[in-house]
Amino acid sequence: MPRVAYEDASLTVWQGADALQFIDGLSSNKIIDMVQGEVRQTVFTTTQAKIVDLATVFHMGGFLAVQTHTSQLGMLLKHVTPRILDQEVTIVDVTSRNQFCIEFGINNANVGKFESLDGITHGYIDEKYSLLIASLDVESDHIDDLESFHEWRIENQIPWNGFEVTRTNHPLAVGLNQLVHQAKGCYIGQEVLARMISRGRQGKKLTRVENGTIDDKYVTTLGQNYSLAIIRESN
Repeated sequence: MPRVAYEDASLTVWQGADALQFIDGLSSNKIIDMVQGEVRQTVFTTTQAKIVDLATVFHMGGFLAVQTHTSQLGMLLKHVTPRILDQEVTIVDVTSRNQFCIEFGINNANVGKFESLDGITHGYIDEKYSLLIASLDVESDHIDDLESFHEWRIENQIPWNGFEVTRTNHPLAVGLNQLVHQAKGCYIGQEVLARMISRGRQGKKLTRVENGTIDDKYVTTLGQNYSLAIIRESN
């Protein structure tokens, strides 16, 4: 299956008795019930429900390995660190020790789980793609054909960091509805997202469009014939 390097990925280790509860209280998905061997994605949001970063959480047993993004890591740490207060949580950046890639165009049967194969951690985060993490000394083959990856994303309407997933958007607008848990307790940005859901109006929506059919300013990922765009619901 094709693999592409995940250049903007970062990795932090979150340790302490309160780490799971801490992430659950700050992000959109339900994390508190995770157990060792599970992987789950969630979104850190501002009080206005704008995206701080999309996170992939690996429950490693004694700690949590959290994949986020280098371009947003400083902002994420600034967002969460002051909120630790007296909780038992420590965060260590281990990005420089690891390499990352995405395996796509696949059919995952074990979504929500991860396993180690030949020194590579395979996180089955979606039915159609996986996140692979390995230390720098592990040989990991991948292609650099980003164009084919983004064409695949467009075909499957997969939002991506830096394209659709940006700090100017909220999770519902970029197609991350499945990461906004509707039955969990309060978290930062929850009131805004809950109001959008209850009213059935989220303002904007991720859509696959034929090139030339909408204004270019709405296009987030440009493809050869089709593109991804975030457009207002009334458009």
